[in-house]
Amino acid sequence: MTDFPAPAIALLTTLVGGLLLLYVHRKNARRAATSKYRGTLLEAFSGLYPIPSNWPKNVDAHLRQLFPIVQRAVAEFRPYVPLHSRKRYDKAWFIYRLGEDGREIDRHVYHQYMGFTSPGEPVVDPKDTFRTNVGKLLEFAGET
Repeated sequence: MTDFPAPAIALLTTLVGGLLLLYVHRKNARRAATSKYRGTLLEAFSGLYPIPSNWPKNVDAHLRQLFPIVQRAVAEFRPYVPLHSRKRYDKAWFIYRLGEDGREIDRHVYHQYMGFTSPGEPVVDPKDTFRTNVGKLLEFAGET
């Protein structure tokens, strides 16, 4: 077995140490981003999620008012969502603000939380829909 020269060992040790430091930094940054994201959403949806104890009479206007706060939180957290989950994260954000059949051009429409039903369709509690959609957003922060 050949001995490695001291400079090569020092370089390898520095490289491994640097990679380990980068990994720990990234983990800590994700932990902080997760905490901020979860806290922002839970504060914004206080009284609406998880238990709708203070559901507003005009939920559309209320959610439109919260939109900039929620949008900022979603955008700031997105880089911390693993690459393999970003498509699902984007879809959860889309469904929260536009519904299953929404159009991107509308930016945000909250009819799904207002209890509108079409004849022949089953009645769905809008509060349950809201809880489900917010829960899907929070899943990416390890919270449901």
